[in-house]
Amino acid sequence: MFQKFFDALYGLRAITQFDRVAFTLCQRFLGRSLGWTIYAKGRLKFLVDHLAGDQSGTRDCIAGPMYRELFKEMQLPKQLRLLDLGANGGGFPLLCLDLGFQFDALTCVEVNPFTYSRLSLNIRQNAGLRPKILNVAIGGYPRELTLSFPSGGTGFSIYGTADATVNEMACIELLTLDEIMSRGFGAGAVDLCKMDVEGAEYEVLLGDSASSLGRVHYLIIEIHTAEPAQRDALHQNLADLSFDRLKVSADCDDVHLFINRKWADSGRS
Repeated sequence: MFQKFFDALYGLRAITQFDRVAFTLCQRFLGRSLGWTIYAKGRLKFLVDHLAGDQSGTRDCIAGPMYRELFKEMQLPKQLRLLDLGANGGGFPLLCLDLGFQFDALTCVEVNPFTYSRLSLNIRQNAGLRPKILNVAIGGYPRELTLSFPSGGTGFSIYGTADATVNEMACIELLTLDEIMSRGFGAGAVDLCKMDVEGAEYEVLLGDSASSLGRVHYLIIEIHTAEPAQRDALHQNLADLSFDRLKVSADCDDVHLFINRKWADSGRS
């Protein structure tokens, strides 16, 4: 009971950080059974499905400090080349727009087809037609996965047990980081990569198909719980790829900001 009260209080505080507060509150209270809510902030307008749990990955990404505080540690161009792995409903690119950035290039990757539909709407509405939006999974080697998908949420993992009696099932292509980088940016560099792929970061970064990470300047990554040896190997591999940790988010100690120390030597191409 207390948890529901605190969740409601947190949601109310989050809503007050957006425009048209009275209108948004009416949507939430009078249209709770629908779930879908339109939020506005400045020129941003985006859709959140509360029944699917989008608010944590979209609304709260913009309203909360978890990622926002990390931008103070980075020196980024205003015309940003951004790769968002685990994009959910598009909260991270929308946060970048809210902070005053524009996109020289943007690629978003989201595995859940239901969430992908709302991601596409939110990105197209706010960033236009140029961004590449991929409904694929990311992993260490290419393959196809048959997965059962919930209607949304932020905790979906490609390693979950398929259950067609609970969720809808679909066959999804899995691509490596190198292939996604090639499709999104060719041989060019990326100013910032955000990676939140619910445990698949180990498969991605400990495999042999992530050499393109060397073309990334800053990496924001959520490192999920794993065996100590596996976590140590991940950190060592990032160090071997020339990444130094700059900061851990004060709001979530699983979220880390790394900088590529070779960036100054190689430059942006």
